Amino acid sequence: MGLISKLHFFENIAPQKLLELEKDAKLKRYGASEILAYEEDDLRRVFFLISGEVKFYKVDRFDNEVFLYTLHDEALITNIGSLHCDAISCYSNIEFIAPSEVLSLDLGLFKEIVRSDNALLINLVNLLAEQKQMIECTVNMGMIYDVTARVAKMLHDHLELYNSLKKTEVSYRLNIQPATLSRVLAKFLRKGVIEERNHQTFVLAPHELEKYFKEGV
Repeated sequence: MGLISKLHFFENIAPQKLLELEKDAKLKRYGASEILAYEEDDLRRVFFLISGEVKFYKVDRFDNEVFLYTLHDEALITNIGSLHCDAISCYSNIEFIAPSEVLSLDLGLFKEIVRSDNALLINLVNLLAEQKQMIECTVNMGMIYDVTARVAKMLHDHLELYNSLKKTEVSYRLNIQPATLSRVLAKFLRKGVIEERNHQTFVLAPHELEKYFKEGV
């Protein structure tokens, strides 16, 4: 079915409706550091990430980036708040952090077809609910947890991702200074909670890490 078939989102949808969407579908490749949209933009197209990774961030009054979250393969980049709106308002900047492929569809046509197809409507509701939960967990972690809890949470829940990033990238994603990250890691090393071998971090006592973000110790 062409471009649309690249996304599981459109599985089991009537072929004639996919053909309607296919007529206006556009595929574009982005490089790392390219911007899809700024937070003040209003978008008239729906953007799906086929492959790659994109970050969402805001800029504070001192022109510092405040990292919010990332999305990767098979994600809906633009958050559709209502099927009655004619545009999607961005509330953060959207920047690619890896070479990516993006499929875009006309917003009006997409909403019209979603309203007419129960299977597609359910897919959209489920996708938005899953992403909303993930985004809320990520944003809340930055608002509620102290710096030690943030590092502990990442090591506990996202160790593979942590080991794939440079320390500066980890600091950026946690919205903390690199020196602060180093101090927290040194603390965990002294306590025997983690160890580092061959430039990789290993968690030795996951239950100890949990205490920092579950009990606020």
